[in-house]
Amino acid sequence: MAPIVDPLLSDSFKKLPGDTWGERYNQALDIQRGKDDAFDAQHPIASTGLKIAGGVGSGIGLVKAAPVIGNMVLGNGGRSLPARVAATVGAGGSTGFVQGFGAGEDGVANRLRQAGLESVTGAGAGLVMMPVAAGVNAGVKAAARGLIGESDDALSSMTREGRNYVTKELADPEQVGWYRTELDRLGPDAMLADVSPDWQGVARGAAARPGTRGMIVDPLNERSAMANTRLRGDVEANLGPDPIPSAIDREIGQSQEQVGRQYAPIFAERSPFDFTPITDDLDRQITTLRGDAQRQLQRVRGMLNEFGGEGVTSDPSVAFQTRQAIDGVLATEQNPKVINALTDARQMIDDALTRSVPRIKEVDASFSELARQREALATGRPILNNEASAMRPVELQEALVQGAQPQGMQVGPSAVPTRMRQAALGEVHRAIGTKANDTTALRNIVRGEGDWNREKLGLLFGQDNADRALAAIDRETVFGDTANRVTRGSDTAMGTRFTKFLDDIENAQDIPGDTTLTGLGTKAARSIIRSLTQAKASADTGKIAEEVGRLSVAQANARDQIIEALMKRGKENVLDQQRLGVISAILQGGGRSAYPSLGVR
Repeated sequence: MAPIVDPLLSDSFKKLPGDTWGERYNQALDIQRGKDDAFDAQHPIASTGLKIAGGVGSGIGLVKAAPVIGNMVLGNGGRSLPARVAATVGAGGSTGFVQGFGAGEDGVANRLRQAGLESVTGAGAGLVMMPVAAGVNAGVKAAARGLIGESDDALSSMTREGRNYVTKELADPEQVGWYRTELDRLGPDAMLADVSPDWQGVARGAAARPGTRGMIVDPLNERSAMANTRLRGDVEANLGPDPIPSAIDREIGQSQEQVGRQYAPIFAERSPFDFTPITDDLDRQITTLRGDAQRQLQRVRGMLNEFGGEGVTSDPSVAFQTRQAIDGVLATEQNPKVINALTDARQMIDDALTRSVPRIKEVDASFSELARQREALATGRPILNNEASAMRPVELQEALVQGAQPQGMQVGPSAVPTRMRQAALGEVHRAIGTKANDTTALRNIVRGEGDWNREKLGLLFGQDNADRALAAIDRETVFGDTANRVTRGSDTAMGTRFTKFLDDIENAQDIPGDTTLTGLGTKAARSIIRSLTQAKASADTGKIAEEVGRLSVAQANARDQIIEALMKRGKENVLDQQRLGVISAILQGGGRSAYPSLGVR
């Protein structure tokens, strides 16, 4: 424009009389460099400061206008240390090359030489300044946290977007206080996703992303794999180890066989006995009874005869075998008339044996106690069933009291209640062994739908122990439900809020419409920049999903530290809102008080 503009300017302006654009450009460059050199000589300190300020200002301006591009130019990239080093060295070398080429003189060759020199200098300076910048950055952050009263906690290392989301959406002090109570109740393996629908939504949203799914699903699956071990440990600690009822039944049977062998020695001391009064009584009953009762008494009457004859035996051994036969029939008989008739006959024979065989009742007492224990073992198995035949708590209490009473010549309490407890406990362990992966089914088996099973377990093992065991089953039910909903459930609604938050971040920032594309120029350049922006936004979204999602499945001490951080930041949020409210009230009140003086109505 010099040929047109120069004639219009006064002689005090430096003119550009060259005939070509190149000549005029070189003259203009010489004029500007002369001015710069003169200013550098006159104000060396100010010149250096202004150059630094210009560099920083241009960098800030670029970051504000196009954040992704600006950060790439300044080397603010890379998630790992090698990537950050490469970004910093590359940015230093690139900007050095541009600066050197622009500052070079006397042709393209010299400019390229100057560009190469400053590119190497820029790359080296960037590498050397990395630890210095990191130290300064850390110091500035520490000073800032000190000024605003903020200390390091479990959320401090998060990105600003992730931390802000957690603080604003998930740190209500009242809710976090309730979370803490529930987590303490569920134990160290519990997660925030177990006690909060919002945090479960975070876990669900993070699990729906391929890049972060494993980070969420793996801890849940690992915890589920240990459900059987945890449950068994809690039940053993509170109710006792698995007694294996079938093994106990075999042991009782073997003990009965050993006791049975004791009858032979005592029958060696037997004496003949007159059993005719018993047979006469049976004959009288047989003449009046009809049906099964009559037939069964006829069989018993025949057993008391001498073998092969019709005379009544006088051998107590025959009477003993007759009593054993009656016991065998009574074990399966259902007809009450038959049961009554046989019970009376057995009692008469038993009384005669007591008088004719010394010490038989001692052996009888041992054998009877074992028989009662074996029966109690069978009775105890269905104690916790939820069928129509379920035993009521009051019925169980009566059975335990009566079962403990000694019978016959037995000394001390009976082991019947112990066998009932072992049978019931065996069923609990059986349910854990077969249903631990289906915690809802396990809970239905052991706890039931009402409160009967809780009361019955309390009667058997003590209420505190029963409650702790049931709480362990409830805990695993919660854990199982969380795993199902997060990893396999179709409930996408609970993850909507967090997913939308991530989607908003992932929508890459486009280049502002008022930013010039001179030097980039074409639609292809815009597409390249858009791709770079999208890649950076996706990386940021993945990092936020990872760090927020990780909080939702944290356990033990790490989880407790997160709770502490949430409590603190939630309270700070409340205080900030209160401060804003007070300031707003003061401003509004002050404004209203000024209205009259301004004549405003």
